[in-house]
Amino acid sequence: MKKVLYIIIVLFAIFAVSCNSNQVPVSPVSGEVIYNGKPVENALISFVPQSSNGRGASAQTESNGSFVILTQGATKNGAMTGKYKVLVSKLVEIDGNGNEVKRKFIEKIDHANPNSQQEQMYPQKNLLPEKYAKEETTELIVNVEKKNNHFKLELKD
Repeated sequence: MKKVLYIIIVLFAIFAVSCNSNQVPVSPVSGEVIYNGKPVENALISFVPQSSNGRGASAQTESNGSFVILTQGATKNGAMTGKYKVLVSKLVEIDGNGNEVKRKFIEKIDHANPNSQQEQMYPQKNLLPEKYAKEETTELIVNVEKKNNHFKLELKD
């Protein structure tokens, strides 16, 4: 019995060490998005790594335009060190009259009930200059270093 318990403890220790060695090493990254001198709320930020061993990272801006980057697979906020192209977009749904569709919540659709109201889908429109939404055309490039990183992303028409 002691031998089985000893083996379980050793296997658990090996598992714990191997999990820690696979952590994604990241440095803290925060920032703000400004467009025409004003903070941009609900913008989607994507960091596209420019090296083959990098990992993409992303965030969404708060009401004051601020963001904190998160890398997939990391156990804490941040991005891996290296050079990134930065993509920024703010997508909204537009109705047939060109007005922004405001949604408070999405109702669950009851497919068994033919009288159930199905939520209508609308085309999306980017409210920011399109050049910032594509890797080929973005002018935003950042270099994440092993320190606290803060980037002010100023978008222009």
